[in-house]
Amino acid sequence: MTVTIKDVAKRAQVAPSTVSRVIADHPKITQETKEKVRKVMQELGYHPNLLARKLVTQSSQTIGIIRKTSSKHSLSDPFFPAALQGMSDLLHQKEYSILLTSGESDEEIYREVVNMVQGKSVDGMIMLYSQDDDPVLRLLLERNFPFVMIGKPTDHMDKVMYVDNDNVKAARDITEYLIRAGHEHIAYAGGDPRFEVHKDREHGYKQALKRANIQSEFMFRQETSKENAREIIKKIFDLNPRPTAIVTTDELAAMSILSALYEQKLRVPDDMAVTAFTDSMLSELSSPPMTTVNINPFQLGFEAAKTLIDLLENPSMMKRNILVPTSIVVRESCKKIKENEAIR
Repeated sequence: MTVTIKDVAKRAQVAPSTVSRVIADHPKITQETKEKVRKVMQELGYHPNLLARKLVTQSSQTIGIIRKTSSKHSLSDPFFPAALQGMSDLLHQKEYSILLTSGESDEEIYREVVNMVQGKSVDGMIMLYSQDDDPVLRLLLERNFPFVMIGKPTDHMDKVMYVDNDNVKAARDITEYLIRAGHEHIAYAGGDPRFEVHKDREHGYKQALKRANIQSEFMFRQETSKENAREIIKKIFDLNPRPTAIVTTDELAAMSILSALYEQKLRVPDDMAVTAFTDSMLSELSSPPMTTVNINPFQLGFEAAKTLIDLLENPSMMKRNILVPTSIVVRESCKKIKENEAIR
């Protein structure tokens, strides 16, 4: 026999409308009542009709996740699954599903977002990036569509709610860590400068050198794949003075650099110190284990999802931006160097 809302209400000694509001997680229902009703629902084996709920509330109960790159690249980047887990944990609590973009180009991703907005297949969106002159951002602003960004927007900062790290400080901190270890010539292998995160980290790297009165900058502004890491290492070892350390902006770049160094029979950290951002198990298991900046991607995802749900529940809420702290995780890919090593 099918259990109904009325059955749950009778057992819990509340009105059927209260049960409906508990199912919808209505903020005006006390936590005590919610727990009591949910316990009865579990005892009776009652399962809400989610399709009917969506029709009544005019909600898809789905959040769109917009990736900056192709699905193949996203799945191999340790940042993405960690951030996705943070979003999933919060959204699961609120009974929301997730719909990921799967395009392999900027144009395909843009078309998917247009379809999501026009087809009302999602209630809101989380952008996992911030870049210059982004048509996706313009579309969401023009349509007044609810969204939150992971990353500081390049413009429209008064209109966009975002969650981010202080990437300038984070890059400055890791560069200064290398300087304190005795490195005076430090290279920077950054990603595509269209993306705000890479611009901020580059800025932090430069700040650290300026504070230490180090004049030499060694910049490599490109996505560091395994293929072009060899070329970067070749260029670094042709430099005079030669850098003794490399700041990379993500773990995949760092692993590519490690591979290129080992191909040249160069040792880390004896011949070159290497650092990365993110701090996943990939860094723990690398050889040697990687010194990283932990940007807390799980927390970035969780806070982005929480902010978006708050916005959906209260569209007139005051705009807010959240900075998630970072920390340096010291492992074995860096070491202090002697004065004669620093000038060789």
